[in-house]
Amino acid sequence: MQKCLIGSFNGRMREECLNEHLFLSLCHACRLFVAWRTDYNLHRPHSSFAGLTPFEYANRSDKDQNLNRANLETPTPGRAGHQLSSRFQK
Repeated sequence: MQKCLIGSFNGRMREECLNEHLFLSLCHACRLFVAWRTDYNLHRPHSSFAGLTPFEYANRSDKDQNLNRANLETPTPGRAGHQLSSRFQK
């Protein structure tokens, strides 16, 4: 799994940073890498954070922090659905 994650990161870095710039010096390359990494880590939405940026994800409300993907899925029919339907039968 780690190899897939680093491979994905390396591909993005290559496509979005390395292939886009002509580096004039080592100092210039370092400045561009820092700017790209800052954008990647702080400002761009991530699928693992449900489309939120890391900053938005870290600053969610306490209620939102307790939610996870299991809580967001639609409930399966079962006991809760049965109780709901019995209320409307009255």
